Amino acid sequence: MRLGKVILDLNYVVDLDNSFMVEEAIDCIYEDIMNAVKYNELGEWITTIEDPNVTEADIPEFLLDNEEE
Repeated sequence: MRLGKVILDLNYVVDLDNSFMVEEAIDCIYEDIMNAVKYNELGEWITTIEDPNVTEADIPEFLLDNEEE
């Protein structure tokens, strides 16, 4: 079994000591997500990656419940 993550890959590099920059980046992320949903582009940011640091215990219960159906 290969384990990994489904991720939404959207980020900005910021100076964490600059609160204005951090808040601006947060606002931009929100706007980017809203526009991606509006224009049906969110799927372009969703991807999968293998992650050797996760275990089966990290899989959310709701995903395991769907597996049994």
